[in-house]
Amino acid sequence: MTALLSAHGLGKVYAGTGWRRGAPRPVLADVDLAIEEGGCVALIGRSGSGKSTLARLLLGLERPSAGVVRFRGMGLAGLDDAGRRAFRSAVQMVLQDPLTAVNPRHTVGRTIAEPLRHLTGFSATERRARVHALLSLVGLDPSVIGRLPSQLSGGQVQRVGLARALATRPALVVLDEAVSNLDAPLQIEILDRLTVLRHEQGTAFLLVTHDIRLASRFADRVVVLDDGRVVDSSPCRPRLELEHPAARELVDAVLPALPAGAS
Repeated sequence: MTALLSAHGLGKVYAGTGWRRGAPRPVLADVDLAIEEGGCVALIGRSGSGKSTLARLLLGLERPSAGVVRFRGMGLAGLDDAGRRAFRSAVQMVLQDPLTAVNPRHTVGRTIAEPLRHLTGFSATERRARVHALLSLVGLDPSVIGRLPSQLSGGQVQRVGLARALATRPALVVLDEAVSNLDAPLQIEILDRLTVLRHEQGTAFLLVTHDIRLASRFADRVVVLDDGRVVDSSPCRPRLELEHPAARELVDAVLPALPAGAS
């Protein structure tokens, strides 16, 4: 079965910049990763492990130095105009900092409707109905539709970004530390809503995070990245089993629910 999105032997090296060029800096090396239709993979690793770089390569925002990214079997570099349009509609991303991802001069309604205008043939009436449905999906009251980002809380702006990413009913949503700045109850609420969406609509997700608790709660499988290489992976159920020292470091960093000896 062809994967929805996959990486094969992926590598990325950044050349030195400026008038005094430094040595090339390798960030990723020989990464293989596959996300199936309707699947959910968590990509975990400490800061600087290459997670966000890998996410950008998977989304076609940067070109790999080695290897290939395939969308439903087709290499991204070889997509024609129609293929690139289909890819942009089918694969969406939500970033860690919501305020950098929205236009501060655009209302909530306009922000969410933007991909509908560019990537679908929806009429104005259909776009309005879809925007209202998306607000409900992410737990926002319709009264925010005319507000600006500055009039919302950080958690509300993050939900707006999520609603926009879901607007075109994408096959895959990449969540790049997208809930890490939210408090724990809101993190769980949003991920639980996305779990329902996944089961109802078959949406696939790639959760990029350093939080093993969120990864094991939300995903089917965890993939561990360290120093630009995949070093471990495990299904999340019935039990997450990670052995590499880099993975164990993330697991051991999770505080217990109660202090030792507490009852």
